[in-house]
Amino acid sequence: MYYNFILVLSFVKYGAAAPTFTQGQVVATVTSHHIEEASGIAASRTHPGVLYTHNDHGDGPDIYAIDSVTGHRISTITVNGAHNSDWEDIAYGPCDAGYCLYVGDTGDSGAKNNIYMIREPASVHSNQHVDVYKQLHFSWSESDCETLLVDPRGEVYIISKVKNQAAKAAHVPSSAWNSGTTVALTNTVSLTFHTANNDPTGGDLSPNGQELLLVSHHKMFYWNVPNGDVLTALQTDPIEVPYHDEPQGEAVCWDANGQGYFTLSEGKNQPLYYYGRS
Repeated sequence: MYYNFILVLSFVKYGAAAPTFTQGQVVATVTSHHIEEASGIAASRTHPGVLYTHNDHGDGPDIYAIDSVTGHRISTITVNGAHNSDWEDIAYGPCDAGYCLYVGDTGDSGAKNNIYMIREPASVHSNQHVDVYKQLHFSWSESDCETLLVDPRGEVYIISKVKNQAAKAAHVPSSAWNSGTTVALTNTVSLTFHTANNDPTGGDLSPNGQELLLVSHHKMFYWNVPNGDVLTALQTDPIEVPYHDEPQGEAVCWDANGQGYFTLSEGKNQPLYYYGRS
């Protein structure tokens, strides 16, 4: 309690009122046998009530569209030209084709440090194959990155997963897309918090780019992002917001309107939680 109080005071000091969210409720159960290691989640802003998720390493290059009300798998979107060495997160954001899904093959299980950009399908109500729209390859000092963020301008950020030290965040230069070369990430910062676990395991930026969530083992953290400056915001103290302690929680996303957030754990028949503003 004392820790949370200090974090709230720190947050208010930076000029924004601390947000409040409900304790969260189970809105559905994801029962599809195709989805057993949900490692990321993203909300569509084109198809109402649709969430996108994917499995961790060991699956094919597949994105699953699920219904946020029932939890049912709507369809499987197979990404031609992509490879799932260790997909760790998915994000939704603008691109020059409209809206795109961004997938990070950035984990430590043989991942290749690739980020794929995939145009969002016009319809998600049937299984389909789509091509990689753009991709990039990067090099970085960090060996495991489980958080991928995309802001309202289509700028990409990744955050490392570490133990007993501060995680790092990096901006991925937009010039790297389809460049055919490996880009070294040099625009990086260290976060102000760390835990004894391997954290963080996932995150998301709100649709307006002004709010950021990171999930860690057992906790959810929130940052206000003044002027959309992600790297500067991550160097300030977050506040803790509600989170149900999931068996292996790695997936969090804002809803399409930024009014709350969903979480989903790895594992079979996992509940889909929703936390609305209160």
